[in-house]
Amino acid sequence: MTQVDYIAQPAFRSTLETIDGILSQAGIANLDVAAAYVTSGGLNDLVVRSAATLGARWAGLDKRWLTSFDYCRTEPVALDAMLAMPGSSVRVYDAQFCLAHGGMPRVPFHPKAYLMRSNQRDYALAGSGNLSRSGLSRGVEAGLAISVDRLVADEPTSVAAVQALRDWYAATWAAATPLNAALLADYTRVFESAENLKKPTPTEDDVATSDTSAGAISSANLQKLRVCRNFWIEAGNITKNRGPHLPGSQLMMKRLSRVFFGFPPTDIPKNTHIGNVLISYQGGNLEQYSLTYSDNKMDKLNLPIPGAGGPVAYDGRLIIFRQVGPRAFDLSLGTRADKTNWLKRSRAIDGIFKMTSGREWGVF
Repeated sequence: MTQVDYIAQPAFRSTLETIDGILSQAGIANLDVAAAYVTSGGLNDLVVRSAATLGARWAGLDKRWLTSFDYCRTEPVALDAMLAMPGSSVRVYDAQFCLAHGGMPRVPFHPKAYLMRSNQRDYALAGSGNLSRSGLSRGVEAGLAISVDRLVADEPTSVAAVQALRDWYAATWAAATPLNAALLADYTRVFESAENLKKPTPTEDDVATSDTSAGAISSANLQKLRVCRNFWIEAGNITKNRGPHLPGSQLMMKRLSRVFFGFPPTDIPKNTHIGNVLISYQGGNLEQYSLTYSDNKMDKLNLPIPGAGGPVAYDGRLIIFRQVGPRAFDLSLGTRADKTNWLKRSRAIDGIFKMTSGREWGVF
C-alpha cells in the first residue's frame, strides 16, 4: 500500500521531522541523499536527530551523500565530517570542472532528495529544502514523501515512480566524483581563498540580522562568521566566575558571535542558553561547553577550566578557535607574532572587528 506524507515548513511538518519519521520505521538499512549543497549547521541537525532516533543503528546505516561544489556553498568542514562517519561515502557532481572554474558549475546541481529503503518498503522524499539548517527545519519549504511496498503488485505506478527516482540517483552517483582527502583539500583551498571569504555566496542559513545598534555585526559580516574556519579574540580580563582567587573560564564576545559557533543570528532574551559546542584545548579531547546570551548583551562562552583541561589562565591572552567539525572547535593560545599573522589574514577579507572595550577580534 502506498503511503504519503507532506512537508510544510516552518509552521507544520518539517523536512527533518519527515526524515526522522521514516528512519524510525523498522528495518531501514540505507540513506541516500542528493542535496545541492551542505552546511555544517544542517548536517549537525540531521546527524544529532537521526542518531537520537536510531541509537547504535545510526553507525551501521549505509549512508551515501551526493552534493556539489557549486558556487562554494557546501562547507568543507561538513564534507570532512561526512567522510569521517561510519558507513558513509561522499561523491561530488562534476567536481573537477567546478574546481577549475572557481566554483562556477557547467550545469547547476540542484536536487533535494532523500531515499531510504527497508527489506520491504522504499521511501522517497523530494522537496525544496537543501541539507542546511534552514532547509531542514527553519525556512519556508514544501515537499512530499512517498512510501511504497515493493512486494505488493497492486500499485505498479507508484512503485515504478519511486524506482525511477532510485535509478536516477544510481546513475548520477555513478557519474559523480568520489570525495577523498586530496579532492577535499583542493576544494578547501578554493573555498578558503580570500576572494571567497571576503564576499561569500549566501546560503539559506544566512539571514539578515535585526540588530541595528551601534557597532552591531552586519548581515554581510555574519556571512563571514559562518564560512570562516578561524576565530581569534583578545580575551581581556576574564570574569572571576570561579571565585576571587581563581582564573575565570567565561569568555565574553560580541553579540551574535554565536554564528561562528554554528547558531543562527535570531533575537533571544537575555540570560538565554543558546546551545552547546564541543571544544578541545590544543588538540586534546573534545568536551561539551555552553554558550549563553548574557544579561550584558554579549555572547558568553564557557571554556575549558584553567589548569584542568585548559591553560593556566586566559586573562590578557590571545585566543583562537579553529573549527574541526560541525559545532566542534580546537582552542589554542597565540603570541603577538601569531596575532600579526591573524591580522594579515583577517585584513585580506575585511574580517577585523573591535568591541566597545577596545578588544580586537577577527575571522579568517
